[in-house]
Amino acid sequence: MSFRLILASLAAASAASKDELLSVNIVIRHGDRAPSFGWATDDSEDVFFRGHDELSDSGIDHVYEQGSHFRIAYFDNEIVDRRFLPHEVYVRSSAVNRCLMSAASFTRSLFYNTSKKNPVIPPIYSNDKDNDYMLQPHLDCQDGWEDVKSKFNLTDPDDVPLQAAAALLKTDWDCQYVPGKLFDAIVAELPNELIHMRTAYKDCAKVKGKKFMYKYIELLAGAGSNFNELRIKRNAGLLTNELLKNFAEADKCTTAPCSEVPKMRIYYTHDVTELAIAHIFGVLPVFNYTTPAFSSALVFETYRNTTNQGSYVQILLKNGEKPLFEPTNNCYKKDCSVAAVTKAAKPFAITESIPCKKVQPN
Repeated sequence: MSFRLILASLAAASAASKDELLSVNIVIRHGDRAPSFGWATDDSEDVFFRGHDELSDSGIDHVYEQGSHFRIAYFDNEIVDRRFLPHEVYVRSSAVNRCLMSAASFTRSLFYNTSKKNPVIPPIYSNDKDNDYMLQPHLDCQDGWEDVKSKFNLTDPDDVPLQAAAALLKTDWDCQYVPGKLFDAIVAELPNELIHMRTAYKDCAKVKGKKFMYKYIELLAGAGSNFNELRIKRNAGLLTNELLKNFAEADKCTTAPCSEVPKMRIYYTHDVTELAIAHIFGVLPVFNYTTPAFSSALVFETYRNTTNQGSYVQILLKNGEKPLFEPTNNCYKKDCSVAAVTKAAKPFAITESIPCKKVQPN
């Protein structure tokens, strides 16, 4: 498919041309990383030379490619200035290395070079990861896991995510000839062109492995069939509040074209946060029970309807650097005005992080 990904999916599958695009908010997962533990092949450790959990060279390349598709959709048609104007573009990232590196590679593809051919990379804002409750999932609280403990009959209050993974492997892992302990390794290494996994590993990673990973990430996020209000607010409540604030600012824009709010805000985060946000904004089914791809992005476009001057939000998914921009149909037979979207998501928005509570062991 190419032709620059069908001209970035016909300029991000935008709404009717007479409606004015006011702002774009992008919630995006980091690029291809090394597995968190284990290796799928004897060569894996050399290919992923930065170590476990770190961005690979292939990941850097794929992130850059993803950025080029966003450039075609929003920059080449002069919606956003390619010279980089600080009031137009805001970038914030989780402080984890793979997110910060992804943010730099993604934005490197958006803007013109200087006259001396040096790249223009905008400021990338971040908090220390231990204090970032907007873009960095915090899964080490002892409370908020009551449903998971009950589901898997867990009694130890510590490190519930790890215990849940072990329990889920016993009940849901069905890839023959593939050790369950490699579930993260085979999925993480699958996109890398330099990795040549055995056929059984590759076949598992393509479908069953990604669906197993989805079940686990959904559980961590507190989303979907594992909905838990406390976990989902911890993982995405602050980001939800930020997005709603951004929609409201665009909705109040008085100039035409709108020059009062940033044209684009980019939030680099993790799969847990992305699935939580998808649940909160009612578009979780678009992932089809498969874990988000590396560099997958939920794109929130805020438009002003020039007919009645109302504003509405259209949500797109670009699930990695290769797929097209895909409408999530969040507006299908629904009111997608800023007011309606805000009303639906507002119960999950928080303005301060939720502190952990100690749970006494049974």
